[in-house]
Amino acid sequence: MRLIPSTLFARNLLLIAALVVGGQVVNALAYRELIAKPRLEQSAEATARSLQAVAEGLRLLPEAQRASFAARFNARAGSGQPEAMPERPSLMERAFIDELAADLGLAPTELAWQREAGGLIAVRLPDLPYWLDVPSVQPARRFARTWLIASGVSAALALLGAWLIQRRINRPLERLVGAAQAVGAGQRRLALPTDGPAETAALARGFNDMAEALARDEEERLLMLAGLSHDLRTPLAKIRLASEMLRDAGQGDKALLDTLDRSLHGLDGLLTQFLDYARASHPAEQELPAVEVELREFLAETVALAPGLPQPLRAGGPAVWWRARPQALRRLVLNLVVNAQNHGAPPIELDCGEAAGAAWIEVRDRGPGIVPGRVDELKRPFRRGDAARGGQPGSGLGLAIVERIARAQGARLQLLAREGGGLVARVQW
Repeated sequence: MRLIPSTLFARNLLLIAALVVGGQVVNALAYRELIAKPRLEQSAEATARSLQAVAEGLRLLPEAQRASFAARFNARAGSGQPEAMPERPSLMERAFIDELAADLGLAPTELAWQREAGGLIAVRLPDLPYWLDVPSVQPARRFARTWLIASGVSAALALLGAWLIQRRINRPLERLVGAAQAVGAGQRRLALPTDGPAETAALARGFNDMAEALARDEEERLLMLAGLSHDLRTPLAKIRLASEMLRDAGQGDKALLDTLDRSLHGLDGLLTQFLDYARASHPAEQELPAVEVELREFLAETVALAPGLPQPLRAGGPAVWWRARPQALRRLVLNLVVNAQNHGAPPIELDCGEAAGAAWIEVRDRGPGIVPGRVDELKRPFRRGDAARGGQPGSGLGLAIVERIARAQGARLQLLAREGGGLVARVQW
């Protein structure tokens, strides 16, 4: 169980609350020692002197006049008859009686007392059979109650003010976190507002400059990669044409020409992956509108129309409608299928579904699986898992393309071990 909150907002609010409560505790201790206790001692001392004088007068009077004298004394105080206390005495009342007993030279247990109506206390001395009414600490209790209410209200107002101030400080940080997550998901040219206090404005300007620099660098890399891939297709086409001409003329070694064709096909696939990787993060690709797609039908259509998929694929899953960019989603599925073919083992299964209001797509195979510690590494460009997934050659871009497309679509790629052996590549929205 976490005792310290994880968010900066909650931590600062907790710190301010602790400071406010601590200040109120110190204030209460100061009130008790500097105001309440001296007043109580003075009141007890004055009451003790009054009781001593009345008791001395009673002792000097004839016994027949003592009862009437005590009655007149109590009537002047405005008392009623002593009543049994309905509740335990408060700490202040207990302290007052103890102080009064000490001033009278008695032990606290030797002084009998009861609370009376009207806020008085009836006291009976050990050697006298009469109840004598004296002012209690009721006014002080009312003052203490008022002080406690005022302190509670002031503490609540202080906490409310602290919450408002901290909320104002936390709002720019929340915008910054959201913008950083958006940039991490592939969005570019994202600008934070630069108004507000100087510190947050400087932070926003620094973030905007960083995001702009990242966008420029990314665009330059993608442009170079796309241009290189496009330019290489021309000489590859010439080599393929020459190979076909030699084959048609019956010239050249057939085995050598077959090897050349396979190499050209591999290079063409590699260039296609380069273009897919560049296209996945291109701003124009992300600006394409998302449409409602029925995922089950979409998977079946994608597999049926894709060339060069010799292994039988099984598409299943319930009908699920989801908003997506079809062209990008098609490239995502094909890259997952090709990855399963190259590095896994049949049967390869496609599935889709919806859980907790979010759609998912899975491509499953029965290959050797993947080393758990290399999952994040294999999502990066030009990382290959040949040793872990069968030793087949590859460009190392397949999963990186899927990762980029998934992030651009608001989803995430998960690589999970399959029960019974194999790999589950799951794209979860």
